[in-house]
Order: sequence, then C-alpha cells, then structure tokens
Amino acid sequence: MKRIVILLTALLLVIGLGYPAGTEQAAAAAAPSYKEISTFVNGKLIISSSKSVLVNGSSYVPVKLLNQIPDITIASAASGVTITGTKGSAKLNKDNSVLYNNSNYVAFKTLLKLGAIDGKYASSAVSLFIWSTEEGKTKSNSMLYAISKLPGTMGLAVGKKAYMYGHPGSHWVTDVQYIDDATLTLIMQNEAGIVWTLDLASYENHTLYPAQNLQALKDIFNGHPVWAINSEIANSPFKNMEKASVKDFRSNPNNGNLEIIIRRANGQDVNINIAPSDNPAEYITGLFYFDNPRNISTISDKVWAAIREEQVIVGMKPEEVLLSWGEPDSFNNDLAYVVYGNVYLYFINNKVNYIYKM
Repeated sequence: MKRIVILLTALLLVIGLGYPAGTEQAAAAAAPSYKEISTFVNGKLIISSSKSVLVNGSSYVPVKLLNQIPDITIASAASGVTITGTKGSAKLNKDNSVLYNNSNYVAFKTLLKLGAIDGKYASSAVSLFIWSTEEGKTKSNSMLYAISKLPGTMGLAVGKKAYMYGHPGSHWVTDVQYIDDATLTLIMQNEAGIVWTLDLASYENHTLYPAQNLQALKDIFNGHPVWAINSEIANSPFKNMEKASVKDFRSNPNNGNLEIIIRRANGQDVNINIAPSDNPAEYITGLFYFDNPRNISTISDKVWAAIREEQVIVGMKPEEVLLSWGEPDSFNNDLAYVVYGNVYLYFINNKVNYIYKM
C-alpha cells in the first residue's frame, strides 16, 4: 500500500474548544450526547438524510428507516406510534425512544426484542450493522472483518458521505472487501448512483475527507477575520497582513480537491488549494493570523507601513521583522544577526541596527 490517508480533522479542531466553566459546563455534561452513525441492513448501506444515532452510547434507529428493515412495520395513530415485528409489538415511549431533530428514534435493543433480527454497533466504523438472514449476517461479518483490517482511522469513512481528491462530487463508502488475503478495496457510490471500486494498493494522493469534517471546518472557520502572512503564501495575491475573512471551505467541483475560499475586503474571492498531505486546520492557521497581528505589541505607523510593504527598516524589533519577512534562513546569536537570502540584519538592543546586502 503506497499511501492511505483520510482527513479526519474534527477531533483536531475541537482541541481547546471545551465548554465554558461553571453551570454551563455542568449542564452540558448532564445533557444527552447525540452522535449520528451510519446504518447497514444485511450488508447494504442505507443512504438517507435520516441517520441512526448514538445516545449516551446506545444505538437508536430513526422510525423513518424502519420500513427498510425486514419484518418490521410501523403504525401511527392519535395514541402514538406502534412498532411490530415477528416477535411482538411495542408502542414508543420515553423508555424505548428518543426525539432527535424533531423525529422519533427507537432503541435498537427494542427492535432486537420485536423482530427476527440481530446486529451490532461497530465503533471503528461508527456504524450500526443489522441483519435478518444468514446471508445478511455473513455479508455483515465479512465487512466488519475487512473494516478491522483497515489502517489507522480509515474505518471512520465507511458508510459516510465523503469527498475525494481527484474525483469530483460526493461519494459514499458502501463496502470494504478483501480481493485476496492481502488486497483491500473500498466500494464507492457517487451521487449519480454509479458504483466503482477504489483499490487501496494503488491508492496514492487521493485523500478522502468526510462531509462531516468539511462541515466542521465551515462551522469553526467560516466568517472569521484573518490577516495574510505573505511569507507563508506562495504567489500571494494579498497585501502582507491584509485583513480578509474566511468565506467557505469546499470540494472543488472540477477535481474534488479541498479548497478554502478567502474573501478580500474588495469583495474578491481567492481560492486556495489544500494539499492532501496537509491538515486543513493547521494549514490555514499557518497562512493567516486569526488575531490582529498589530496587537502583538505597540507598532508605530511607520513600521506597520513597512511591514505591509514587506520591507525591513532600521529600528524594527525581531517580532516586527517576523511579520514582514517571516522566519529567517539562519541566525547567529553570538554576532546578533539573522540572514534572509543575501540580506544580513544586525541587531543592537533587540532592534535592527544595520542592514547589509551581499
């Protein structure tokens, strides 16, 4: 396997973004925890806007999906919703159901008591597997075994809507299969319903990024003001330290690549490609300041004007030089100078005293 990568940024993004202290934190801890999960029935992914959910660690299935589970029927009446299977019936109540996004969800353990079905929740794929036949059980267990052999956190993409470098549009990972004892493949289905196979043995630089993680980037960064660090942006269209804002993250409709769209003050949009090898959150915070850099210290108008023009002038402090030119190529602490290409900056009393060009 040459290279297998999935951008799973959500966990990285929430580091340091905990609940406020005090009563709000206590209330958050006491509230139910909801997590959407994928649903497979007899080894087939149910592609639907309604997802099963984990509620405080227990699986719940949306009533809207029950008609896709064999031998389960639903009856709605003024008195409530009744679910019937081959083993019996049950009316939805507070003990066997939850309300999520204004929809009814029934506990999976309740369905197991009512119908001739079985199944399990697979945490490595964040998916609920349900089967009603021996064939469905065999298919499900085969998938679960293949998923367990996926490297790293790739299993988290199974059953999820995802985007992919080099492949326009959205796709779902509907299956994981062994072709032989060593070859793993992902079965993909695109938004047009076309099924295709991704051979992991030749999978290189075609990174998947799940839709939920793309949304996490949007939720955290969209609308945030930023200041361009031109020393970090190749062929930058921005003025150094120019104030702009994060407009959006998107999958490029032509090639599927992940992009960030920056809106300049003049209304111009600049699309920046994020390479498959880059963590999106780390990448954007490396290209832009998210707090006004002029606030890091008292910067005079003269020095700030030089920084905006990517110039270094006598009297600049080291942090001001950094704003203008970025990190130096090298430095000499004993002689108190730093080197940028063929330019040597000599410091006295922590300020640029002399600029020498080779």
